[in-house]
Amino acid sequence: MRHIIKNITIFATYYNIKMKGLTMGKRALLWCIFMLTCLPGQAGAQSATEEKTSSDNRLDAQQYMEILGAAIRTLQNHYVDSVDWSRILTAGIDAMLNELDPYTEFYTEKDRSEFQTMTTGEYAGIGAIIMQMGDTVCVSEPYDKMPASEVGLWAGDRILAIDGESMIKKGSSYVSEHLRGQPNTSFELTYLRPGTSEPSKVTIVRRKIVIDAVPYYGWMNDSIGYILLNNFTDKAALDVQNALLDLNGATDGHRLKGLVLDLRSNPGGLIDEAVKIVGMFVEKGSMVVETKAKLKEWNSTYRTNTPPVMPDVKLAVLINRSSASASEITSGALQDLDRAVVMGERSYGKGLVQSTRPLPYNTLIKLTSAKYYIPSGRCIQAIDYQAKRVARWEAGEDAPDLGRIPDSLTYIFHTKAGREVRDGGGIKPDIERKNVPMSNLRYYLQRENRLFHFANKLRGEYKEMPVIDDSIYARFCREAIATRRDTALLLMKIDLEHDLDSLRDEIKQSLQEEMEMRYHFRRGFIRSNLTCDSLVIDAVQLLGDEVRYKEILSTPKQKINKSKKKKKTTL
Repeated sequence: MRHIIKNITIFATYYNIKMKGLTMGKRALLWCIFMLTCLPGQAGAQSATEEKTSSDNRLDAQQYMEILGAAIRTLQNHYVDSVDWSRILTAGIDAMLNELDPYTEFYTEKDRSEFQTMTTGEYAGIGAIIMQMGDTVCVSEPYDKMPASEVGLWAGDRILAIDGESMIKKGSSYVSEHLRGQPNTSFELTYLRPGTSEPSKVTIVRRKIVIDAVPYYGWMNDSIGYILLNNFTDKAALDVQNALLDLNGATDGHRLKGLVLDLRSNPGGLIDEAVKIVGMFVEKGSMVVETKAKLKEWNSTYRTNTPPVMPDVKLAVLINRSSASASEITSGALQDLDRAVVMGERSYGKGLVQSTRPLPYNTLIKLTSAKYYIPSGRCIQAIDYQAKRVARWEAGEDAPDLGRIPDSLTYIFHTKAGREVRDGGGIKPDIERKNVPMSNLRYYLQRENRLFHFANKLRGEYKEMPVIDDSIYARFCREAIATRRDTALLLMKIDLEHDLDSLRDEIKQSLQEEMEMRYHFRRGFIRSNLTCDSLVIDAVQLLGDEVRYKEILSTPKQKINKSKKKKKTTL
């Protein structure tokens, strides 16, 4: 306590900052810096022991605070122009936190709504994705049964004005702020549709938009179901459970014997939701994840607390290198408990837990507060940010793999059945399948929005969704060849006509998916994409082969070396 009082006294007297002359926002930011760097315990100050072990040639946090205060005082008194302290100090806090890890972040009062959207998947607006297109912003994707689609907005519609204010030459973030607002408020939108010369106007009433954690689920065949989970917001488990119950209660002759749970490119979210989802497939009371923090009282063990919804259904979980956090808890726990075959690419490797703490003046800090360990005892964190920070400090290096734990330093752990798994580098799938990269031609066609614009043109011509047959594709090829000048297609050292022909199936499929999006929204796009998704096809085949499925999850024949099962963990 005396340490806190001493620091507050120094902050108030030595710096001699005239707080009465600052706005509330500026005072809040100064107070945030003080709290983040000076206070012990939760605020993150070094303990006496830590200070003694610090390198002798580095100043401690107390001394740096004195330097910072003196610098602020000098700038206030002598800098030639006025200083935007809110902007400068926010940038300073962001830079400070960036030295820790990518997940520790500061949120101003204005930014807190963005954070709430991330955790709940809810906001008030029109229900559409927008993107910059030249000097205007256009609708990229309207959501089904949302205000934008209900008033008839299409992908490609260019936003010209909102309530009479011109949106031309405005950025997408500026336009987004004006599209969002309080539920049940209305505004007039002026837009220009591709292929038309006269703008149109429509009145839109904003409402609460809920981003579905499960944008699609359905049947792959008579006995294998599929669920796509995009994130772990606070309704993710409920969405998955509803999808499961709907599939299991099908009355159209389907019988759920196997399930593909797709977590590819799922960035994660709330741990509680991951625990609930794992609990749908394993027995009640199973340990899913344990978190270990600097303070022992912050340690937690998460167990399933409800009977499983699907205790016997065969399960394949799909991941890739963009599956992170709660996605890795879910896939890793199901792997450790031998409850699912994990397929795809090695996951991202985020074994760090974030929690939030309020700061003065309605600001917020999200900080890394613990590491998590899944049932086998392993932590799958791939990067040691402390080692990376030290290497950058000492050598000035900033390579992408700096601080990454090499495979040679990882430890062997074992699943419930005795199968070998490793820590330190994400979740390694039981069946590895590399992602099939798109061709260079398709990449450039998408980057230049060729597919997007062509699909918009067809949407205006066809009342019902057309099938991309050879005649429509030939038309697309003619337009691509005729307009290749002054584009990346001209710079590519390829025979465009030859590649458009040889990659016909791939590009036709992409066009068909764009058309599905225009007529059947996101669900249609996903459904179309699944027909040619090689990893999903492999998963369906695996779930249909009971002998191979059980063989992958069975106890290995060779004897397990128990001495390697656990690794000593220090935080």
